[in-house]
Amino acid sequence: MSTYFVTRQAGELIPCLDVFYIILHKFTPEKVEKRDYMISSPSPTQQPPDPDVQPAERQGRSTSIKQRPGQTPAAKFVKAIFRPLFKGIYYLLRGIRTHKLVTLGIVVLLLISVFATSFVLTRQMPFGIGQDQFDFHVNGKNGGGDLVKNWLYAVRDGNVTQLALLQKNINQPPDPNQLVNQFSQAKAHLTWKAINVISAYSESDTTVDSFVEVDLSASGPGGNSSALVIFHFVTLNSQGEFLINADVVSFRPTLR
Repeated sequence: MSTYFVTRQAGELIPCLDVFYIILHKFTPEKVEKRDYMISSPSPTQQPPDPDVQPAERQGRSTSIKQRPGQTPAAKFVKAIFRPLFKGIYYLLRGIRTHKLVTLGIVVLLLISVFATSFVLTRQMPFGIGQDQFDFHVNGKNGGGDLVKNWLYAVRDGNVTQLALLQKNINQPPDPNQLVNQFSQAKAHLTWKAINVISAYSESDTTVDSFVEVDLSASGPGGNSSALVIFHFVTLNSQGEFLINADVVSFRPTLR
């Protein structure tokens, strides 16, 4: 049994197969050609792949990134050395901020241990606290430093009697009156600005040689003038302490 379609224009009866043929001929070929052209035609900006280059080389060439300075072998070596140190300092400071009372206690104990160790070994406090420069530290004693100090103070104060008593063990002692008239503050009108022990060392015969510098200044009509004097002392440190020599090594004005 045949199937027929009726057209609106002429009212003709057209077989079904002829209708499908007209539809396919009018619409389908053009669309198929356009679709094939869109699929097969390459983009005008797209470059064809290089057949000589492998896919891995093309990928590595496109993804290459410049190495940062911090990633070089030398930078990594320096980081490996200093990073633990900086991390230790960071955690130490962080712990100090977190545990302030514990940190204070540790610091106090450390200072006490330093003071105790210094006093036991040297009989002196650290940082020069309470240090007596006339303590020469010879065989556990001051090596006659107290005699030297008393002699200097007697000259400074103009005490002739004390000078004579301190020089009783000297074979040829200097004249106490001459010393007072030349170097005392009262008679010579000088000012003792500073007393400095230059050196003190023990000899093999149990004597101790010491050198002491005294800075002097005097005022006059033309202004102030300064000078320095160096004394040499010999003390005996066996069976007691004795002053066996005292003399003036140098006495000169300063250069300024």
